[in-house]
Amino acid sequence: MTETDPSNHFSADEDWKSEAEAERARLAEADAKAAASEQPPIPEATFEYFVIALASQAMMAMAMRPDPSGQVFIDLNAVDLKMAEHHIDLLAVLDDKTKGNLTDEESKMLTETVDGLRTQYVQIKNQVQEHLAKHGGGLTPDAQTGPGTTTGEDTASGGSGLIIP
Repeated sequence: MTETDPSNHFSADEDWKSEAEAERARLAEADAKAAASEQPPIPEATFEYFVIALASQAMMAMAMRPDPSGQVFIDLNAVDLKMAEHHIDLLAVLDDKTKGNLTDEESKMLTETVDGLRTQYVQIKNQVQEHLAKHGGGLTPDAQTGPGTTTGEDTASGGSGLIIP
């Protein structure tokens, strides 16, 4: 048979098509696996998740992050009290504007979240003022510190910080 033989051309064409389809299927499967492993699923849009998202912003502004020991570490050089106050105020507005429109569970969660964040904010602000009085400059009360009582200062990371039990 020669290259111009139609029967040979048809067979090669079918083989190529099946190979191409198989390759496309393998690539699609690999892409799906890669996409699934790269991004966690997006949580359901609920009122509780919305409150948690806003509360997380306040906690980030207060530079609160878990310490490997299970305690909370506050990076004094990263605290932004004005932004923390803003996010807490947003939650307070949400609490005020949704009165009577939430389930008892939602209302309780929102109120407890606002109250807890306010308490942490006051504790952090007091810690900043104590740190400034004790150590002097470098920090400003409007941009630094952490909640709770301190168990020690963390300088291992190269900066000022507080470990909260």
